[in-house]
Amino acid sequence: MKMRKPLIAGATVGLAAVMATACSSSSSSSSAPAAAPSSAAAPGSAASGAAGSAASGLGPQAAALQDLYNKAVAAGQTSVVIYGPAAGSDQKLYAAFQKDFPKITVSGVPVVGPPMNAKLSAEVSSGKHIGDIAYTGSTDMLIWSQKGWFTQYTPVTVTDSATLNDDSVSPNKDFYGVTTSVSGMVTNTNSNLPVPQNWSDLTNPVYKDKIAMLDPTGIGQMADIFAHLSLVPAYAKVEPGLKANNAQVFPATSLTGPLTAVAQGAKGVALAQGYNFYLQAKASGAPVTFTLLKANNYDVDLYQGILKGAPHELAAELYESWMFTPDAAAAIAADGGYSTVKGAVAPQGLPPLSSIPLQPTIPLDQIVKADNAAITSAKQYWGG
Repeated sequence: MKMRKPLIAGATVGLAAVMATACSSSSSSSSAPAAAPSSAAAPGSAASGAAGSAASGLGPQAAALQDLYNKAVAAGQTSVVIYGPAAGSDQKLYAAFQKDFPKITVSGVPVVGPPMNAKLSAEVSSGKHIGDIAYTGSTDMLIWSQKGWFTQYTPVTVTDSATLNDDSVSPNKDFYGVTTSVSGMVTNTNSNLPVPQNWSDLTNPVYKDKIAMLDPTGIGQMADIFAHLSLVPAYAKVEPGLKANNAQVFPATSLTGPLTAVAQGAKGVALAQGYNFYLQAKASGAPVTFTLLKANNYDVDLYQGILKGAPHELAAELYESWMFTPDAAAAIAADGGYSTVKGAVAPQGLPPLSSIPLQPTIPLDQIVKADNAAITSAKQYWGG
């Protein structure tokens, strides 16, 4: 999740919307085996496992999906409306879905944080529903689930939750993790600054005034990162070290701000920048390089839930079920992310998710508490 300015001006608006995902919340989605670190220069992996068993297609539940498609079309439900931070920039996904199911159109309404909460609340209160699916990070999704805003639905493609990454199913089984984004360190290719290999490296004085990061004092990506790092005693000095090195803090809602600063040469390293946004920056000509750490890399899951009162419920069920197909996995990978189906195809330039050493997992139902504790801790260094 990242953003950029002049060098990447054309993509900034779309990225800002997508980036707000992590602001909403984030969590480690899969356990991290002891594997060698990788960088964007590494060759992309081939598909493997359940999601990669076919180069493309609807997978073993193709007949069930086709039946659901026929029911949706017969009911006149030929559209799906998605609310969420990435909704406005998921065109690859929308196009892939429509290729499989040409009579149904998907449209995204980019909205995040408090505005998204207000929009959903207004629809619940009035009974006048426009949105079919909510799509964002775990914190908001958990809150809305507790309010009873989602319809319980098991995607026809999720016949066994064990085929998904850990914590991909909500406690109430009313929303599901559909995509995973891996973050790494982004540096400027024109800089001689050493590339950090571990979180502890960032406390080295060589990085004084060179670091760009998001604000850890509010719900968002950096707070979630520190919540996970707090589980690793060896990293107890990372946050005070970042403060001592005068890391520049960007608002939690400016998710691509650190990447922009590095792309422009104002800073030397941007912390925990999503690979998907790095790819967009690189494609726009930004002089940036993406590197995974040797351990404790950050990943964030985004979740989808069908809203109660959804005007196109059958079509929404089809889209949510389709998100766990090989075709969806391929479209997600093309955009720089991973499907939450175990063994899903990796984005070009990254290894399989299972081989990336990730931060310790915090159970989904403990994320809100853990992030709030991290925010309280961060305020002793960053105020707020």
